[in-house]
Amino acid sequence: MPYHPYWAYGCSLAGVPRPHYVKNPLLLKLQSYLDNQQFMSLAGNLTVSAMSIISVSLLFRTLPVHDIGMWVYFMAAVGLADSFRAGFLTTAFIRARSGATPARTAEVTGSAWAIALVITGLLGLINLGAWLLFGNTNDGSLALLLKWFGIVLVATLPYFMAACVMQSEMRFDRILYIRLLSQGLFVLCIIGLMLAGASTIDRVVYSYVGASVITSFLMLVLGWADAGSLRQRTSACIRELGHFGKYSVGSYVGSNLLRSSDTFVINYMLGPAPLAVYNLAGRFMEIIEIPLRSFVATAMPAMSAAFNQNRLPEVARLLRKNAGMLTWAFVPVILGTLLLADVPVFLIGGPKYQDTEAANLLRISMVLAILYPIDRFVGVTLDVVNQPRLNLVKVFLMLAVNVVGDVTALLLFGNIYGVAVASLPTGIAGFTFGYIHLKKHLPLSIRDIMTTGLQESKLLVQRVLSKAAAVLKPG
Repeated sequence: MPYHPYWAYGCSLAGVPRPHYVKNPLLLKLQSYLDNQQFMSLAGNLTVSAMSIISVSLLFRTLPVHDIGMWVYFMAAVGLADSFRAGFLTTAFIRARSGATPARTAEVTGSAWAIALVITGLLGLINLGAWLLFGNTNDGSLALLLKWFGIVLVATLPYFMAACVMQSEMRFDRILYIRLLSQGLFVLCIIGLMLAGASTIDRVVYSYVGASVITSFLMLVLGWADAGSLRQRTSACIRELGHFGKYSVGSYVGSNLLRSSDTFVINYMLGPAPLAVYNLAGRFMEIIEIPLRSFVATAMPAMSAAFNQNRLPEVARLLRKNAGMLTWAFVPVILGTLLLADVPVFLIGGPKYQDTEAANLLRISMVLAILYPIDRFVGVTLDVVNQPRLNLVKVFLMLAVNVVGDVTALLLFGNIYGVAVASLPTGIAGFTFGYIHLKKHLPLSIRDIMTTGLQESKLLVQRVLSKAAAVLKPG
């Protein structure tokens, strides 16, 4: 039977007749959503985030607090290295490969593979040198990292490349399969360790590496990673991708450092156990990040198109609409979390974290989240109006303020509350810098953002209620 993306997971139905038996309006509406790539992307983000929360919840229940801190530190360091690889390649690769001729596609893919192998090899050599110098350290977190860092980067390389290839082809269904496979295998391994009563930090790392190896092997066998194109690499294309990548890598690494700087500072100054408690509070913040990422992914193409057509008022309107709607949507979520913070802490971490600082840390983080929508869209809009340098400066300004604030707060207070409080000047610094500089390019005010967001939210609710009434109406 020929392959149709619809049967796989609902990509474009172009050329595929609708089944005659789908007559229910609700099913027709669902089918139209499955045809939508933005919906597929959102579904993928939701599914993967859910799998991530499940795996973290299982780990919090099965590992001691100290070991959880070691795992968080390990994944933060691996994530930082992966952000360097992704930052150097992803944007440049997708930009050069999307819509290209078959010959150009093979050239770009092969050249990207060559760059990815070099980056992974260099990071592996750095890891080897560090292991030879510091491998006998008494720091358990550092010892774990030095032992497995390079191995994880090699194990994840083929499925990282497969995800890049699928994204350039807009095959969000396959990206979902890749992520589900890697995360699903890892979750199954954790469940197996729990049932066998054999959970240790080393075995969790074995499971992670094993899941990555199996996923990467399947990507190579299925051809999704297109490793055979390595033969088609050219020096000119490698230079082209490298030239573009050197500009995009700064934002990727800076953003990752901003997210993980708390992890490194806490682990160094307080140790793994407080880091585990701090990370537990941060896990629930996915409820904020998912809609943020989805709104940005949906709004950015429209904002870019408006800017390219020199319609700056439309760019400003889209910023006000999306940032304002999200800010209003977050208000009840934030209020609910302030009242019920112990519930998500229990659901994710289990009873042993009930009497820790996790719930109060979550409350502090959620209060700060009210700044996120405007701050995120200001950063994205700086890129849209051809000011990526300002956005990069904004990220590294926030990073500097955050690290200085973390260290100062920990020296003053000696506990993880200090790190949470230090997030306030970090958020304010980035928010203020981006807002002031964007106002030089667009008509903008916080009052207009909130007013437009409220108006658009009311219109959205009215449209949803109207459509629901029409669908449910008899006949």
